[in-house]
Amino acid sequence: MAQLNGGRSTEIVIATRGTLTASDWGTDINAASTPGPTGHLIHQGFGNTFKSYVQQLNAFIKQQNLGFKPTAVHCMGHSLGGALANINAAACAELGMNSYLYSVAAPRVGLVPYAEHLSKKINAAHVYRVANEADIVTMVPCFPFVHSPYVHGTYLLDGGMLKINPMQHMLGNGYKTMVNSTWTQMQSQSKGKQQHLYNSMFPANRQNAHPFEQMIKTPGAMLSGRLLKMINMAINDMLTRLGANSLLSVSQYGTGAFTVLDQMAEILARYAQASHQKAKEMQGLLNAVMAYLGRSTQMVADASVATIRWVFGLLHQSVNAMAKQAIQLVGR
Repeated sequence: MAQLNGGRSTEIVIATRGTLTASDWGTDINAASTPGPTGHLIHQGFGNTFKSYVQQLNAFIKQQNLGFKPTAVHCMGHSLGGALANINAAACAELGMNSYLYSVAAPRVGLVPYAEHLSKKINAAHVYRVANEADIVTMVPCFPFVHSPYVHGTYLLDGGMLKINPMQHMLGNGYKTMVNSTWTQMQSQSKGKQQHLYNSMFPANRQNAHPFEQMIKTPGAMLSGRLLKMINMAINDMLTRLGANSLLSVSQYGTGAFTVLDQMAEILARYAQASHQKAKEMQGLLNAVMAYLGRSTQMVADASVATIRWVFGLLHQSVNAMAKQAIQLVGR
């Protein structure tokens, strides 16, 4: 934590370090969520780390200790540090401070209500979230976690052939192009990438063609960063249409399910049972997951709770294992 100099002497910077050891990382989808500084649910691992230093943070930003009210608070970090920077920015915004967020290679922090709150609470021009398209860490924790804010502030860097690669999480590999790029340049490139992804996910003739039909037939589907993003978009789209995004916490969704993964399987199985078209849509999503995992020969034929739970479980295991590998590379 530091105070800037010169003409910006009324601004402060809060930087949080990235992952150093395996114990810093907690991305298990079965971990319970915990209320964050906004009162909304965030990932428990990140929330607990924030709570471990929040008293330090409060002591630093109290007006009587600084001698002035900061005109801006710049929160920044890489990897785990980026997730904590997100929570720092949220906490400062809740105190009525002018928060800025700069995160690089950061994982997802909270559920949809948290993301929606931050999207309204923090100025769109104050969010700079940089992610490499082939960096798996930016895609965890898995569903139903989302990036916060999720309506603005995303800067996507090219991931080469868009194959998920743990090496892309390292600053010297996946993020070195930032050095010679301006925010404006990265923003322009990101808009094109995001529009291309959206057009792939929601084609004009959506009612006649499933968005995954072409991608799962191509040899490059296995470990495709773009396909994984499409899978996540499809899951969130279905949950949003069901109004179920905010229900995904063990304490709130009383179906007898014990984990978020169990809950999602139950909810999406109900979605598939609503009509033949929705069943086909869900089956296409499951087969897209199998294609991403390199199991195209094991196409699924139903969308039952057990099948959805099994397929999503395989995806979670694969994504989490690769994310841990990326984290270990950074921590060396």
